[in-house]
Amino acid sequence: MRESLYMRPLPRQLAWVIGLAVVMAVIGPFGSYLYMSLPIRLLYFVLVGVTFWFLIAMTSALLVGREALRRWPLPLRLALAGFIASAPGTVGIYLIHALLVQPIALRFAPQVFIEAAFLAVVISVVLGLILEWRLHAEADLERARVAAADTASATTPPAPDFFRRIPPALGRDLQALEMEDHYLRIHTALGSDLILLRLRDALAELGPKGGRQVHRSWWVADGAVASVERDAGRITLVLRNRLRVPVSKTFREPVKEAGWLG
Repeated sequence: MRESLYMRPLPRQLAWVIGLAVVMAVIGPFGSYLYMSLPIRLLYFVLVGVTFWFLIAMTSALLVGREALRRWPLPLRLALAGFIASAPGTVGIYLIHALLVQPIALRFAPQVFIEAAFLAVVISVVLGLILEWRLHAEADLERARVAAADTASATTPPAPDFFRRIPPALGRDLQALEMEDHYLRIHTALGSDLILLRLRDALAELGPKGGRQVHRSWWVADGAVASVERDAGRITLVLRNRLRVPVSKTFREPVKEAGWLG
């Protein structure tokens, strides 16, 4: 159920990648215009682009849970994912080149990797900037929606402030809150989404009842815990929506006192 920020708009990302591949096919970078016809260049760069897109998406999904990277700017995290993906991406280039043109000598592997890494990092940073712009735009729409809801409900008893921030499609079965940079990911039984809000502000709106903080970046609702996993001293809460939430040492005692650890 956990949804990666980088993989959520996959169809739109793929459209950008294919569009960029078409541009590269027309330009013919890295000397490809000298020995590839336009149709071959088009097929070549589409295959390479989709391969790198898939590898970057998978690498991003693996990196998103790394605590040490949570405070990195989104474009920088995607640049790291692009650089890491360049290693298997180089293998992909060798296979595609051998299929469509001719085999590349192994002695050129360092040069191919450098060119692949440069291209992957640039594409990743551009996608990161686009995603960051889109998140800001969605956050502005969310603030406008909350303000409109406040105005519409001025004559009726207000619901808890935080619940008016949850997109209607996610329902009201709140499971957990997760901090991501300056954003807050809301997890419910129906899925997850991002809003522009700090975790501490969300906790202030929710109040002390209804759940508790279990990690510097996580809050879990009462009744959301389905089971507990222990591994080498680490404790992980498994929620009803199958989301896995770490419990840090700082919050372990309060969580234990609440009876969540069994």
